[in-house]
Amino acid sequence: MARPYCTSARLATDYNSHVRSAVVFLLAVACGPSPEAEAPAPAPKAPGPAHSSGVAAERFFPLVDGHIYQYRVERNEGEDELVVRAARPSPEGGTLQLPGGTKRFEYVTDGVKLMAGGAPVYVLKEPFVIGTSWRGEHGGTVEIAAVDAAVAVPAGNYQGCIKTLERRGGDRPLQVATTFCPDIGIVLLEAASSEAFERAELKSYGPPLNLGPDGVRRIP
Repeated sequence: MARPYCTSARLATDYNSHVRSAVVFLLAVACGPSPEAEAPAPAPKAPGPAHSSGVAAERFFPLVDGHIYQYRVERNEGEDELVVRAARPSPEGGTLQLPGGTKRFEYVTDGVKLMAGGAPVYVLKEPFVIGTSWRGEHGGTVEIAAVDAAVAVPAGNYQGCIKTLERRGGDRPLQVATTFCPDIGIVLLEAASSEAFERAELKSYGPPLNLGPDGVRRIP
């Protein structure tokens, strides 16, 4: 059951850049200015109509307009929290947003793509069988490692999840394991380079918590 989010949080910027870039991409966020420099957040918009692309991959990477996802992030230096807000203007795709950045995604016939500045890259690609692989956004090879994974995170216990693993070698090695669960999206991400490690796990997800009349509803 979706849990309304009711705690503001942000991602610190002082950890290994290779691991950070993996988390920023896969959770679709970017770091913004320091809290002291931020302007007050705007009032939340009412969620738009529910959309569906009809693509099978959407079940494992849904974009539900107005939903908020809160993650607990553990890394070498300690813990932080991360907040992502979804927007879904059309059936074809949508965005995941943080004050410091926005990522745009599209549902295509065989998966979900991140519409980056260069060529779009897959976030998740069919067929959903162990061994399916594709080129990752970080220059490594992504492979489906499990299609019926079970995972326990603060938000709950989930079954039937897809786990992907991206590996990049060379002088900047990186490994990223991502778990996508049905009707939720990314619930767990573990990224490791030669110097750092980071684990991001879902704490809560769902629409903002309405505490009363307009002007009182909680926003991140």
